[in-house]
Amino acid sequence: MRRFRFRLQKLLEVRRLKEDALRQELARAQEALQREKAVLERLGAAHGATLEELRASVGGTLDVQWIAAYHRYLGFLAHRIEEQRAVVDRLAREEAAKREALIAARRARKVVEKLRERAYARYREEVAREGQAFLDEVGTVRYARKGGEDLSGSAVFRVLGRGAGES
Repeated sequence: MRRFRFRLQKLLEVRRLKEDALRQELARAQEALQREKAVLERLGAAHGATLEELRASVGGTLDVQWIAAYHRYLGFLAHRIEEQRAVVDRLAREEAAKREALIAARRARKVVEKLRERAYARYREEVAREGQAFLDEVGTVRYARKGGEDLSGSAVFRVLGRGAGES
């Protein structure tokens, strides 16, 4: 009996490898996005803490240079927060694109796997038909040897060495 051989097996393997590579790229993109979101959160926390410090220090005498320094630092943090938001937005778009590419690769792999399943089902049916044909042939031969009738309808002599008149 011949073995099952899927003619698109190499294509299936290539698609599996591509899907694995895209899955790894997506994981790296997600890690980068999380890192940059953490940076954005730290910048936001620093901005909030600096504002609170400024509010707390204004209670006494006013030092214009000190307030100006706080104001410049708050401006710097606001600028950095905007830059970081742009980085996070860009990484979020890249992550979404990689996710879509992975979904497309998964679909492409599943198409070939479905073809493989159908080919394997046809193979199993063919093997079952061949096996049944073999069993039918064996049964026909056994029947003929045990004294069944041949195709013309006359009795077939037993193969046990007895003649036509012997019983």
